[in-house]
Amino acid sequence: MNLLDQISVLIDEKRLAHGYVIQGDPLTDGKQFAVEILCRLFEQTSSKNASERHRIETRIHPDVFWVEPASKLRKIVKRDMDAAMKRISEKSFEGGWKAVVFLGAERMNPETGNQLLKTLEEPPADTLLLLVTDAPEQLMITIRSRCQLLIAPRVPSPPPPWADALLEILREGPPRSLLDRLLRAARFRSFMEEAAKAQIEAEDEGGEEEAAEEADVEEAVQNARETAVRRLIQRQVMEAVEAWYRDVLIVKLTGGTEGLRYPMAAEDLKRQAEPLQTGDIYKLLENTRSIAGRLESNTPLQVVMESAVI
Repeated sequence: MNLLDQISVLIDEKRLAHGYVIQGDPLTDGKQFAVEILCRLFEQTSSKNASERHRIETRIHPDVFWVEPASKLRKIVKRDMDAAMKRISEKSFEGGWKAVVFLGAERMNPETGNQLLKTLEEPPADTLLLLVTDAPEQLMITIRSRCQLLIAPRVPSPPPPWADALLEILREGPPRSLLDRLLRAARFRSFMEEAAKAQIEAEDEGGEEEAAEEADVEEAVQNARETAVRRLIQRQVMEAVEAWYRDVLIVKLTGGTEGLRYPMAAEDLKRQAEPLQTGDIYKLLENTRSIAGRLESNTPLQVVMESAVI
């Protein structure tokens, strides 16, 4: 029985929880999994005996409210949280369940997080709150403790050409000493530089004919393109590293392997998770995001990796 079938059983037996944290990408697999849960809920509890998918996917279902990060800071703001909490305090339009989906739920600030917490503590009847996030560890601990965690099935995508080389590094586990940290940081720096170089060379080979026609390409344009490739590779690598440590956290918290980004490395993940405390893994995730943030702010790779702990 898969996870969605288990949800259906909970709906039929009237044991569905009021709050779930869905770990997954708010733009892709996490959002789609939320849609699938809502389809099961409204199709099993509605008297219409009709598919609800179109109304849910197009966001025209009157009893499903969607909340996403807004404003220049990409936060879930008080205005939207007020509207969501007001909606679930009112009667259902169609006499059944009401649901709110928070996409990018980790983008709540303390004020909006506390608003949601009050509702989770005393939820209205027949109300479902789905918090979709690819970083559940960034949610308030009090919110996480009042929700059940669901791991959204991943949408498969082809791995980048450097994936196996990165996996070889990650299998070794986090650094255990200062010397380990320095050597590992240097290895990550070299790895990202080589991955970017290979990508640039591959693109150059693919564009040889065009380059022959425009032999006088300005050096500044070429430099800008290479810089963009390096930043893209750095971003992708750090996302992959973060996904690895999320897998370690999943194994630590659940003891299982469902929803892993790296199922082929399940034994390595279990081996790494066993001696670590949950707080240690959260710290590794925080370090990874900090490194990614510094790279995004255009801090040179060499400077960032001098103090990196991943």
